Amino acid sequence: MLQRVMRSLSFSNVVAVVALFFALGGTVYAAAGKINGTQIKPNSIPGNRIKPKSLTASQLKANAISAAQIKAGSISAGKIQKGSLTGDQIKAGSLTGTQVQSGSLTGAQIKAGSITGTQVNGSTLTGVSAAAIGTVQYVTSTVNFNETSPTGTATTANCPSGMKVIGGGASVSNNETSFVNESAPTSGRNGWVADGFGPSSASITVTAICTSVTTSTG
Repeated sequence: MLQRVMRSLSFSNVVAVVALFFALGGTVYAAAGKINGTQIKPNSIPGNRIKPKSLTASQLKANAISAAQIKAGSISAGKIQKGSLTGDQIKAGSLTGTQVQSGSLTGAQIKAGSITGTQVNGSTLTGVSAAAIGTVQYVTSTVNFNETSPTGTATTANCPSGMKVIGGGASVSNNETSFVNESAPTSGRNGWVADGFGPSSASITVTAICTSVTTSTG
């Protein structure tokens, strides 16, 4: 039997068998070997060939992923590095008050008209506190017109000691015969002053709205 096989072998048959052996052996070696990152050519693997969740953040090159490549809702606040986002990178309406850290915003960073009074913590205000506004006091002063005065008749409603004026106004007893000329807070913000013109039978009343404040500006 062996002699019959030997007689049927030729040089070309032997060469073909040897080539097949090495070809199969090389394939098995390549399949069994390991490929690391240094053996992969840059940009040679498209995203659809990467198994989902097979990469961690530490394996991604900085700035390798743009915002358009990030799936909506896939990143939580805990995964965002402190200081890595600016205001213009945050979508309008995407944050609620409970998601903003206390003390992280200044007044200049808040859009005008975006906060109502109920959203402001009274204890965070300086100058005028919520408690002080609770002690508002109205002061009035009424005088009859001096119809012979070329400069009109003026009167002042002065705030009690320790209080500052936060508003005020003036009115006349007869709108048909008299009128208010000027109405404004006093220079020291201690009261409200107004003047007007009318007959002696009419009067002008000035009202000052006062409250206790530690400081006043403006």
